Amino acid sequence: MTGRRRAPLCAPGGIERGVQAAVGALVAAFALGSLHDPPLAVATALGAALLVTGAVRGRCPASLLAGASTPTTVSRHNALGIPEARQPIDP
Repeated sequence: MTGRRRAPLCAPGGIERGVQAAVGALVAAFALGSLHDPPLAVATALGAALLVTGAVRGRCPASLLAGASTPTTVSRHNALGIPEARQPIDP
């Protein structure tokens, strides 16, 4: 495996980004309307923030979440092409 970056999971165009921002605004409005139920308001506000952030940055919500859990290390392969799973032993 090379050290190149992965391609984005999806690359939304202008129309998709506009729709994503509009849906984020609707979800934010729902969050404001449900302030009487704080757990619901917090959950929907987080969802709205994720949608609007994705629309502004040009990424899909799934790729925003996947970027946080994607490993940054490149595994080394042995002579047979099988990745090694060695870990250093602490003294």
